[in-house]
Amino acid sequence: MIKRKLKAILLAAALSVSTVFTAFAATSTTMENSGAYLFEWRPVDCGDGHSFAILVGGNTINESDVILRRGYDYAYTFNPMTYSRPWGQVPDLVNINGVWGIPENWSSLPEGAQPVTRITLVTNNKNLDTNERYVDVVHLPGDVDSSSLPAEVRKYLINVDGSDAGAYEGTITGGWFIDETGKKKYRKPDGTFITNTWMNADDETYYMDENGYMLTDTITPDGVYVNANGEKTNYIPGWYQDAGGWHYIMKNGRYAGAAWIQDTDGKWYYINIGTYMETDDVTPDGYYVDANGVWDGNASTVNNKVNLGPGVADGWEPIDTGWKFKQEDGTYLTNSWKQDPDGKWYYLNEDGWMLKILPLRMDIMWMEMVSGMGRRLLLHQLNNF
Repeated sequence: MIKRKLKAILLAAALSVSTVFTAFAATSTTMENSGAYLFEWRPVDCGDGHSFAILVGGNTINESDVILRRGYDYAYTFNPMTYSRPWGQVPDLVNINGVWGIPENWSSLPEGAQPVTRITLVTNNKNLDTNERYVDVVHLPGDVDSSSLPAEVRKYLINVDGSDAGAYEGTITGGWFIDETGKKKYRKPDGTFITNTWMNADDETYYMDENGYMLTDTITPDGVYVNANGEKTNYIPGWYQDAGGWHYIMKNGRYAGAAWIQDTDGKWYYINIGTYMETDDVTPDGYYVDANGVWDGNASTVNNKVNLGPGVADGWEPIDTGWKFKQEDGTYLTNSWKQDPDGKWYYLNEDGWMLKILPLRMDIMWMEMVSGMGRRLLLHQLNNF
């Protein structure tokens, strides 16, 4: 429950008393903050549009006690034309054989055992199939000491005088949880984690696996791609064919263009600036691709620049306007010479950038753009050739 001090003109609210409750079942779980504040505190979200609160220090609720969340995108209001407004006394929280009548226990209590006062909200939030949200409210009986309640009950407490009811003391807060490996889970108000289902939160949709971990950069069991942030997408990375030919969809959802793509078969394909795969042609950087779009492995016909070809020299990476050589451990080669399969030598400076070289004689190399420490290092290398 999050305290929020607001000064607002309060409108009429739609409340109804319900004596029937059921466990919330859905093919996915939606978590979102409650759209109303009671006595300046936000009820606990129980998922799928339901939230719950236990009043302490009073058993009545009036229009002035309900503050609506009025965000620009997701405004909440009431619908008095559809739902009556039985303002006033709310039912007591029950305890049956040591089991408190909180939402996570409803399925184990006799049906109708825990009556609630239900506040029905209407919103333009599209996270659920319905535009209605529900806040169920009960009262803590006066003979119950709130400090003696277990944490799973205490987290729902709201003091009617607006003061802190101690709901956070010793309780586990629901929401995102990151474990020691950096993987993410989502904890529900009852302390358990969402598993084996889609979950809507923070205006995005995520898939939580059988262990409760959010999947990232993979295909979910129902065949949907989730990106590196775990967000549900409407595309599958890889090849896509239309009437004009083959495209390649990257992991960010965009078509590749003016780029080489290495497929899972290890072969290289060139995608032109129009986002189509080139076939039976010479690419702008001078390589031939056959009728199937596969690079034939031969060198470039463009000789005026270092252009070793896609994948020819493992580790070479074009970055901005230059080249670096990435080693197997992921670091870039620095302050060293590198010989390629064609027999030519290249020098990587202290920042990993390749400096331009031209072979003059077998035992001497001339290098452009060398100065300072780079020049001294170059001379040292040449003297030890």
